[in-house]
Amino acid sequence: MKKKMIKKKLSNVKINYLLIIIIVSIPFIKAFFSFDFDNDFWFTINQGRYVIESGFPTKAINSMHDINFIYQSWGSGVLYYLVYNYIGSFGVLLLLISVLELISFFYYKLCLCVSNNKKASLLITMVVSIIYSLYFFSTRPHIFTTLNVTIMLYLLEKYIKTSNRKYLYLLPVISLFQINMHGIYFIILLVIMIPYLINAFKIKFLKIQENGYIKKDLMIIFLLMCITGFINPYGFKTIIYGFSSYESGSIMNNNISELLAPNFHYIEGKIIIVLVITVYAIYMKTKKKISLRYYLLLLGTSYLALDAKKSLWFFLFCTLFPLTMFLKKDEDVQEKKELSREFYILNTLFILLIDFSLLTMVNTNKIPQINNFMLYLDDHVINKEKMKLYVSFEDGSYAEWRGYNCYIDPRAEIFLKSNNGKADIFEEYINMQKLKIDYEVFIKKYDFDYLLLNKKEDRLYYLFKINPLNYGEVFSDDNYSLYKKNSYMETKK
Repeated sequence: MKKKMIKKKLSNVKINYLLIIIIVSIPFIKAFFSFDFDNDFWFTINQGRYVIESGFPTKAINSMHDINFIYQSWGSGVLYYLVYNYIGSFGVLLLLISVLELISFFYYKLCLCVSNNKKASLLITMVVSIIYSLYFFSTRPHIFTTLNVTIMLYLLEKYIKTSNRKYLYLLPVISLFQINMHGIYFIILLVIMIPYLINAFKIKFLKIQENGYIKKDLMIIFLLMCITGFINPYGFKTIIYGFSSYESGSIMNNNISELLAPNFHYIEGKIIIVLVITVYAIYMKTKKKISLRYYLLLLGTSYLALDAKKSLWFFLFCTLFPLTMFLKKDEDVQEKKELSREFYILNTLFILLIDFSLLTMVNTNKIPQINNFMLYLDDHVINKEKMKLYVSFEDGSYAEWRGYNCYIDPRAEIFLKSNNGKADIFEEYINMQKLKIDYEVFIKKYDFDYLLLNKKEDRLYYLFKINPLNYGEVFSDDNYSLYKKNSYMETKK
């Protein structure tokens, strides 16, 4: 009987260690098979370079349009630029993986804090890590937001469990970090805090009975977090930036894929909807008492996930960690008799070494397809600052990084009148692509010197093939075609 108990405990330890290996390796595996720069990465490092060299911009740089602009994620831009400039693409990849490992670590600590169930915590952390790495592994500022949210949830749960206010002291630092790294999501920290504030009160309503906990400290910290939101280069404008960027029913919400609501026509939509329904079912069917804050987080983040695909990660991180309380808890394992802590550490370090070795095989020389066209322009254009370049929405970021002033780039929100104070340029671009605007009128309005047209995605290319107006094709490959205005003579000899 004793031997069977020992074997069972050893089996549990081995399963736990296997889960640790999987969690540690997930980001490396994802990077190995499909690492690439996000299409607005080049904008991010371009703005970061500008902040270091010239200060905080108030107008959109490398844009044909004289429009107002606030750089709400300037901290991320500076960090990405410094890493890319001094270490290169491989450094950016290592930065991403390091942050992802920190996210997994703190999420595991969060799960363990709530349930004290090691295997369940590892299992839920593995599920969250896999989904997050598959769909959100990208060179965007949101990865820092995810880390902030995870640490904040962990500190709040530790405070509730221990009543030790020291766990709250770091929250204003996190909110200060957030407003400067990815200001558009500063509000989300406050929103996530609200269920914890409500749960602090004694509540008796129908079947809901909450004894509450110390709320004075929470309220003071919440107030301090609100104050830190103003400590950024643009003040209140950064705090409300999200409201002006993603207003309900805007043309951006209907034309940016990641902002579309999930539906059953696509596999991603099916996964999101089924996941939300499943979590609701578990919450409602369990016989264990669930704190009010978890229900409030479930309601709020499920709305976000069903409103836009990009918000799925809020739902994952705010609703799955309580599930560890519902899973069967293993018997306590005495690690001294089975596997020591040193065993875990040494073997995990060994796995990390193997993973880092594999990363040396990853192709990090990710140059966009339009690079050859940028080289052509470099050889022919004398004054980049005066040259007006049309590129499609997806390609503008890299062209701007190369120093060209473009019509549009992937930052759709800055081309909304509600943000730039001038015109709805993004709406104009969409209407042009839908042929709701006469392309001759459009071309005459901006009088572009060059047009870089995507042969597969840009409607202007098909129109120019029929009638190129006063432009001539000067360079082409299988994917793009570059047209130059016939009267444009500012070229290098």
